[in-house]
Amino acid sequence: MALSFTKGDMVMCLSSAIHIGRRQVIGTLIGLGVIATSADAAFAVDLAFSPDCRTFSAINVTAPNTGITFRKNPNSPTTRAATATVFRINTASNIVIPAGGASCFYAVVGNDSYCFLARSSPAIANVNAVPGTNVAAAPACQ
Repeated sequence: MALSFTKGDMVMCLSSAIHIGRRQVIGTLIGLGVIATSADAAFAVDLAFSPDCRTFSAINVTAPNTGITFRKNPNSPTTRAATATVFRINTASNIVIPAGGASCFYAVVGNDSYCFLARSSPAIANVNAVPGTNVAAAPACQ
């Protein structure tokens, strides 16, 4: 018994193969994205509230990273309406995460220590700091 395929059968077969291949590529890309996201999260630092700056963390920003994304935690309407101040110890400068948003991007390269120094609402429990690039287009810190 000989098998015979019509042109329509071959097109359907090719279409199915392309669809399966596309799903495998998409699955692989999603998997790589999860790995990349978890790799960034591995470098995240939680800065606990420390008004005397006794609790601080070193954060090293190296190329290709161009700065630090600071985020108020938890992210809620109350914390978004408040400000938080992070102190950069070696340069003795304040970095303000402004009211109206949950996060901001601070352009910096190098190694320094940071502490979560002040907040306008006790609802802000800590500040999350992640070295990276500003791919989310967060506003600049003040």
